[in-house]
Amino acid sequence: MSLTLLPANVANRLLTLDTFNKQGIIASGGAFFIGWSFAKLCISTYNISREVRFMKEVTMRKLFSLLLSLLCALGLAWQCAAASRQPVSQAYIDKYFTSVAAASCLGVYLPENSTEFNYLRSYGWRIMPQQLRSGRVETNFVIAHNYFPELKQRIFLVTFRGTASKKDWSINLRTNRVNYGGNTLAEMQALAKEPLRKGEPAVHSGFNTYVDTVLKSSVLDDKGRLRGVFKAVAERSDAVMVLSGHSLGGAAATLLGQRLLDLGMPPERLCVVSFGAPAIGNEAFATTYGGRMRLLRITNTADPVPGSLQTFFGGYKQFGQHIKYSLSPKLNSVQHDMAMYFDYSVSDFYQEYDRQVELGRIIPAPDSKLTMGKPVVALWIHESANLNKVATIMDLKRFVTDEYKRMLPSYVVMNKSLAKDAYTHENIVDKSRYSGADYILVCGIDGYRQPEADGWYLTLDQVLFDEQGRMLTMSSLGRKVLPAVGNIQAVGESLMAARKELNAQLPFVLEQFEPKLMQ
Repeated sequence: MSLTLLPANVANRLLTLDTFNKQGIIASGGAFFIGWSFAKLCISTYNISREVRFMKEVTMRKLFSLLLSLLCALGLAWQCAAASRQPVSQAYIDKYFTSVAAASCLGVYLPENSTEFNYLRSYGWRIMPQQLRSGRVETNFVIAHNYFPELKQRIFLVTFRGTASKKDWSINLRTNRVNYGGNTLAEMQALAKEPLRKGEPAVHSGFNTYVDTVLKSSVLDDKGRLRGVFKAVAERSDAVMVLSGHSLGGAAATLLGQRLLDLGMPPERLCVVSFGAPAIGNEAFATTYGGRMRLLRITNTADPVPGSLQTFFGGYKQFGQHIKYSLSPKLNSVQHDMAMYFDYSVSDFYQEYDRQVELGRIIPAPDSKLTMGKPVVALWIHESANLNKVATIMDLKRFVTDEYKRMLPSYVVMNKSLAKDAYTHENIVDKSRYSGADYILVCGIDGYRQPEADGWYLTLDQVLFDEQGRMLTMSSLGRKVLPAVGNIQAVGESLMAARKELNAQLPFVLEQFEPKLMQ
């Protein structure tokens, strides 16, 4: 499925309340937008007699029961219609796994406990960190795998860490080239030791040494044959391998991909996704081998790294399917940041998702979902106007809404049924209760700049009420980000914490999900 190469800690703070009335809650001091929203929303009352209110509630409950039956029937019809739809495009599949690969490129820096890998684990991904040392070379990568019923394929995702240590830099700085070729490891190593052949395929010496170490330690057995997951992919028709990495990791993934093809891996079972990766070989290498491998080479308009070897040393050439994100040159501090690539990858995925919806190949998750026997949660999500200055890359509200839809078995998204001024003139408790809700969940996304700070503090505020308006839990989660990088990572971290807290109050909240291309 990096933002900042190392994820920041999530800031947790407990918000206290002063007043508590029959309709709702007034937050102390107006500490954040939920406080003032609810002060205006919940303090207003309707002049309705108890008898009228009672009759309204009884009527609404009856209507809701009928609606539940109707929606269950419609759900069966939807499933039948879904079975007859055209399959999604290859572009959609590419962008889906590009966003997964981008998340993995963030998680690989802290493979044991990163938020990104915990998120992928919640969707069934099994994560196996690999760290190996051989002489001066240290390799860091992760092998993950998952089964996708829609594709009838098992996906193996191998992600290499970018530059993060002095040993990594020593690999980057070995910019001389060595000969490339051979169909066995012995042949490859022997050819690389020979004097450089003019006009013949050659690759970056440091990257070649790195990949040789990976081959010897993790890919090949004592007889030079593929082993482990690499053997499984080569032999199983239902298996596909995606190699990925950022910067140095992207170069290693690309070169390993070509080595695997030379060693007998079927080309149709291999794809490489790189982010901000430098070139790995000369023009002869790109011409001879570039067309054999499916490479999605992702860069941006301001990242200097992909062209660095060509600029400073010459004799290098890129290849593959080039995907370029448009990044403002003003953002010179995040040009190569994996966090930026992750934000853009998710945004790019959403654009293709919407295109598939327009073509009728995907039916989006509804704004109302009812699961028999599961309490209904009225979901209110507010996005602060401050985010117009922060979230320049993608719609954070959409991301958050999608995640809540997945974790709630029964829900009603309330926002779309209200006018723009609803938060100040409507009674949120009554609106939620009359929609059939058993609980009311309010989520707010906000961002603000601290005085004289170089970044923004992005927050996710979550408040849970019962149907009577009594507060069950309230919290604010957040972290510091730059205006155009790290937004999805930051909100994702907060959502993981919010989901855990919500599950403690509502045990029916889902924490594990099926791996699906179309959630």
